[in-house]
Amino acid sequence: MIRGMGKTVSVGFGVQFFWAYDVSFGILILEAIDVAAGMSQPDGAGEVLDGLRAHAQVGASWALALDDDRWSPPQREFVHRIIAEAGRRLRERGIMPRIEAETRYVAGNEPFALRFEEHVDGAVVADLAEAMNHLIHDELPPVPDVGHHWFYGVEGGPLTI
Repeated sequence: MIRGMGKTVSVGFGVQFFWAYDVSFGILILEAIDVAAGMSQPDGAGEVLDGLRAHAQVGASWALALDDDRWSPPQREFVHRIIAEAGRRLRERGIMPRIEAETRYVAGNEPFALRFEEHVDGAVVADLAEAMNHLIHDELPPVPDVGHHWFYGVEGGPLTI
């Protein structure tokens, strides 16, 4: 899964950010929305989830701010929790064949666009969720080359671009 760079999504918190492969990003966000259905939600969670759903659909066209100033502190914590839980679930799920992923992950009443991917590796997507957590807590390792940024959600990653 996810061999080439393809399209990227900027994921930020404060002044720091990294790039994510948009297929992995979309799968993670759609799984997080599913996670949210089974947990208590803060006021305004519906709007937050609608925003996340839109992020999954447009992918590389929008940056995701994990500290979005339109979210209240409980809403931010909610987003952080559902992304972390989605990562855990995806790691446990392992590799999903394309047909299973297209059935499970739907955006805008259509199967989520996996491009040419033949499977989804849950561990790769879970690594992206962990990178988001590290970004939130300012625990990402320094990028080895000045002028580059981390790129998560790809096999053999993280890479730098």
